[in-house]
Amino acid sequence: DNSPYADRIRFYIGDALELAPRLGISFDLVFIDGDKRKYIEYYEMSLSLLSSEGYILADNTLWNEYVLTNPHSSDTQTIGIKAFNDYVARDKRVEKIILPLRDGLTIIKKCK
Repeated sequence: DNSPYADRIRFYIGDALELAPRLGISFDLVFIDGDKRKYIEYYEMSLSLLSSEGYILADNTLWNEYVLTNPHSSDTQTIGIKAFNDYVARDKRVEKIILPLRDGLTIIKKCK
């Protein structure tokens, strides 16, 4: 309430995969930090709502270096992050880089 931008901020509580598309707006920046098993779903939804040349930041993409191993089949979080990294690496619609900061941060820029 003390921010000079308070009139521009709205809080939503719920599943981003359901809420974000219903807002009817585009985003210049999307930050993904949710259920690692759904990162590809978050990514596709975010990309569809991203303004031209917008950015997606995906957190935990090195996942404590577990993505460098062959995870056990029960480790669905690591499997999800590995699948996301592979998916984004092959996506020609974007430019991307993984920064090795803490658990990894992927910066993804939508191409024109």
